[in-house]
Amino acid sequence: MKIKLLKPYYPKKIGNKIDKLLKSGQITEGFYTNLFESKLVKFLNNPNCVVVNSGTSGLTLIYHMLNLKADEEVITTPFTCMATNEPLFNAKIKFKFCDVEPETGNASINSILKLITKKTRAIVVVHWGGQPFNVPLLRSKIRKDIKIVEDAAHALGAEINGKKIGNHGDFICFSFQAVKHIHTGDGGLVVCKNKNYANKARQLRWFGLSRNYNGNKWLQDIKYSGFKFHLNNIGGLIGCEQMKYLDKILSIHMRNGRYYDNNIINKKIKLVKRYKNLKSSYWIYSIFVDDKKKFKKFMSNYFIECDEISFRNDKYSVFKKIKIQETRGLKYIDRHLINIPVGPWLTLKKIKYITKIINQY
Repeated sequence: MKIKLLKPYYPKKIGNKIDKLLKSGQITEGFYTNLFESKLVKFLNNPNCVVVNSGTSGLTLIYHMLNLKADEEVITTPFTCMATNEPLFNAKIKFKFCDVEPETGNASINSILKLITKKTRAIVVVHWGGQPFNVPLLRSKIRKDIKIVEDAAHALGAEINGKKIGNHGDFICFSFQAVKHIHTGDGGLVVCKNKNYANKARQLRWFGLSRNYNGNKWLQDIKYSGFKFHLNNIGGLIGCEQMKYLDKILSIHMRNGRYYDNNIINKKIKLVKRYKNLKSSYWIYSIFVDDKKKFKKFMSNYFIECDEISFRNDKYSVFKKIKIQETRGLKYIDRHLINIPVGPWLTLKKIKYITKIINQY
């Protein structure tokens, strides 16, 4: 059988629990939604957690709460899933693309600093593959009024200076889409540095209304026009069950990733640069090869799936008017970065096999 690049994690006996929940009729946001949220609060050690129905919804909420004026700007990375930047585009927010580091795929701090103007109000960064972008370093180099937004879709469990991602930027968004470290079928999490923003996000995720209101919830006054971004109880139940295995899932991702770090020795393969103070969650394992098509074909001969999972956003027609001044790192990433399997469906024996094949390339 082919070794898959990505695969959803499926906890044992979860089907019976979902069946019971469906029969109860308690399907929309409810007990399990709140329980899942509380478990994430404990895991991240941050009380300002708000679960939503997708990572994209989470970023949409964050960009909405930035409340930018028409002439204010955001700097963002072009190497990411479209979910990072389409909500900016849809909200008609002005944004510029920075370049990325050829060693990691993360946004280049030097490139960001060159793009900052008096109109800059926020910077959006991605922790590519789970390898953290150095948020504290960026914060030390920019104005205090500029917000840092972290797209942490790849980075659940990753750490900067011994502290989990979810405690550094002003806003952080995680994804619980099907093939992330854990999933809720589809879902996401907004984490805020400021509790007032978190409280606002809880209202905005459900039409601007509070679920905790006593009596008919539709009798509340709506002070902020909101969205239908709440996570339902089914997703909450799946999330609660996934959380039971999160430490195990992360430990296997990290074990497998570190094995690659230490044992891929083919001179034709370049590895992502690692830093001692930045602990990767190894959601995906990226490498740099001479020829992506050639490498994919080679690995396919040994039934190992390898592929790209995101593409430079500036190639899409919807972004053709977005400014991008530097592309040295982006061009390198576009030509050479490809991903290999690293998840918990792989035993150490399989990881050793993949490593052996890569070293033969």
